[in-house]
Amino acid sequence: MKNILIYGASGHAKMIVDIILKNNDYNLIGFIDSYKPINDKVYGHKVIGNLDSLSVLIKKFNISGIVIGIGDNELRHSTYKSIKKIAPHIEFVPIVHPSAILAEDILVPEGAVLMAGTIVNANAKLGKFCLLNTKASLGHDSIMSDFSSLSSGVTIAGNVKIGLCSSICLSASVSQGVTIGDHTIIGGASLVLKPVGDYKLAFGVPISTIKDRVLDLVYSA
Repeated sequence: MKNILIYGASGHAKMIVDIILKNNDYNLIGFIDSYKPINDKVYGHKVIGNLDSLSVLIKKFNISGIVIGIGDNELRHSTYKSIKKIAPHIEFVPIVHPSAILAEDILVPEGAVLMAGTIVNANAKLGKFCLLNTKASLGHDSIMSDFSSLSSGVTIAGNVKIGLCSSICLSASVSQGVTIGDHTIIGGASLVLKPVGDYKLAFGVPISTIKDRVLDLVYSA
């Protein structure tokens, strides 16, 4: 069984621990985190280091893989790049809850996380390091680009395209054939009936407000 670490020790990471324990596919050694003290316990596992100590930890514990336990898309993206500089050959482990429902042709790429009750329908495409939170649904022939995310309860219809690092927030719905650009946030409980461009914050039922977005804007994943 491969030894792995989780980067990040927040509530999102706790959910990932639960999936790892349920699947029993990997041996979780602990967390690395840039903010929590060493030896802090999170969901029964210790914080054993940070990025500065990653190379030493990989050798010490024979680490084969890492899961990035960060819900924010932009931070997950930047963390990935930081880890690759330190450990260019490390495996980024995909995590799938046993209750997730995937069509027979679905491929789960590196770094992707699919939480409890998620649904991925026929011929959909998941990007690297994408995140589908609890009971999110991705429709047939839809595409999630790398580092994009669906929050809990999101419903995506068929033939939808979601851009790089874009986030569809809590309980929002996206109608058939809509394209959402890169680095865009769709607000919680919104209804998307028309395309939304790059670097936007959009919300409403249906979408009625679209603002330009800066990348340091905090959102709820």
